[in-house]
Amino acid sequence: MTTIATKIALSVLGAAGISFLSWTPARAVILVEPTVTTQNEEVLAAKKPRTLTDYQPGEVIEYGVPDVANNFLNATGYDIKSLVFDLKTLSYSNPNSTPPFDNEPVQWGDVNGDGKIGYSANPDLKNIFTDVTVKDNIITFSGGVIPNGTLFYNPFATLPNLAPGAGIIPPVPADQEDKDGPIRVGGYYTAVPESTNVLGVLIFGALGVALKLKRSLQC
Repeated sequence: MTTIATKIALSVLGAAGISFLSWTPARAVILVEPTVTTQNEEVLAAKKPRTLTDYQPGEVIEYGVPDVANNFLNATGYDIKSLVFDLKTLSYSNPNSTPPFDNEPVQWGDVNGDGKIGYSANPDLKNIFTDVTVKDNIITFSGGVIPNGTLFYNPFATLPNLAPGAGIIPPVPADQEDKDGPIRVGGYYTAVPESTNVLGVLIFGALGVALKLKRSLQC
């Protein structure tokens, strides 16, 4: 009985050992995490915010991350009620970096180590949106508002750090305007309807009803 049990155990262990040996090492995954918070006073003291203007709701803008950290001024003319980011495929290799980098796959993930994706771990920065949902390569920030004319902070962090000059990506020349990282992200926003527009529709609608009523009374 003991001999049979021993043979079974050895067979199981042998099969497990073969399966372990047959596994190929998993490719490293680059984690990307954006946050959307109230303005960063430390960054604001160092440089002027970027201004978002002539940017319509639903209009997709594509750019590279991780980007040079900056505050943004919402000058779109709309109150932003959600932000949506679409993570693109990374195409970059650097065998001489530490660690070596070879076109690794990317996905949304927890970079700052707080156990959540899309929320700031900095107590000095207040998250604007209460709801962050991740589905495949899409991350959506909602449950909050960025009023027109206000500043907000929207940096992207990666693990490992793919910011230019951080070790994997070479430094960007000082005279080069675009200093963003190699990961492409497409982003757009949705807007809260302007209250003045809504009020105008209501006023014109009421006037129309009044004129129709007046004409009907005169007939």
